[in-house]
Amino acid sequence: MAQPRTKRTVIDTGRQRVGTVYAKALLGASEKAGQTDVVLEEVVSLVDVLDKLPDFEEALRSPRIAHEEKVQMLDRVFGGKMSPLLLNFLKVVARHERLDCLRAIERAAWKLFNQLRNRVEVLVETAAPISNQLQYTIASRLKQLLARDVVLATEVNPDLLGCLVVRVGDTVYDGILAGKLKQMQAVTLEHTTETIRESLERFSLT
Repeated sequence: MAQPRTKRTVIDTGRQRVGTVYAKALLGASEKAGQTDVVLEEVVSLVDVLDKLPDFEEALRSPRIAHEEKVQMLDRVFGGKMSPLLLNFLKVVARHERLDCLRAIERAAWKLFNQLRNRVEVLVETAAPISNQLQYTIASRLKQLLARDVVLATEVNPDLLGCLVVRVGDTVYDGILAGKLKQMQAVTLEHTTETIRESLERFSLT
């Protein structure tokens, strides 16, 4: 099943609140219909379309375009390509003139879904990209520490210079190693990988 997007998206607080309201309605309807997995994958694909077609996204968001025209656009682009449940949901959102909240809806829907399945979302920031194998190792270790299934997202932040930062919700756990790492001019991927492994061993919630 598709997972939440790994890149953090900045969404203003107002849209986040509205997105949560609509996400609850969408998740409730999809759970009732037994289509949650399908609908969530379609929501991810929807945002992928918005990324690739910024003019289309702008048209959906524009208050200058009438509701009827937006509905026609939704039918033309997504008709027969997504579940009727999600398409009808998008038309409801359009009627309330909140298609500007689609990204917030996606994010909130995943957050609510993970809560429903007793999963915790974790963002791991590292100084350089890490392999899938190392991501698996980190996720397994965090699952032991948190005693919950982990949905892991990664982000590269070169300013970290050899440390591991784990964000669980609003809480940040910093696994910086000893030493003046900020004085380093460069950090190789091999060194970063080893640093992450050592930092992970020191990572503790206590």
